[in-house]
Parts: sequence; C-alpha cells; structure tokens
Amino acid sequence: MEVKKKLSYSEALKILSERESEVLALVGKEYSNKKIAAELSISVRTVQAHRNAICNKLGIHGRGRLTKWYVRKNSEN
Repeated sequence: MEVKKKLSYSEALKILSERESEVLALVGKEYSNKKIAAELSISVRTVQAHRNAICNKLGIHGRGRLTKWYVRKNSEN
C-alpha cells in the first residue's frame, strides 16, 4: 500500500486546478455544496466532483478531514 506524502498548502495549490482551488477555499470556509454551487454558478454535482478530485489528489478522505486539512495548512502559511 502506497502512503502519500502530506502536502503543504502551496504544494497542494500547484497540483489543483484553478476551480478546485476555489472549491477548496469555500470548503475551508465550511460552505455547503449547495452554497458553493451558488457562489461559483455551477451545479451541486460539479461541486461534488471537484471535491472528490481534490480529496483524491491530496490523499484525504471525507469532507470533514478536508476542511480540517485546509484550516491547518492555511494557518501554517
């Protein structure tokens, strides 16, 4: 089983698309999928797809863990 290296916030931004970075920032503010969709003028399903892609790229499982990661990594910078 491969263990992914924990990325810093700046490293994560390099591998995420611009839209994924925007979604991540709103997840970090604890916005719901519905609120993120409205804010970015995209569908809720698209938000879910972006969030899943972010989690896969960062090796994080679950919205709660993603939010905690964002808050922790953002406070390090």
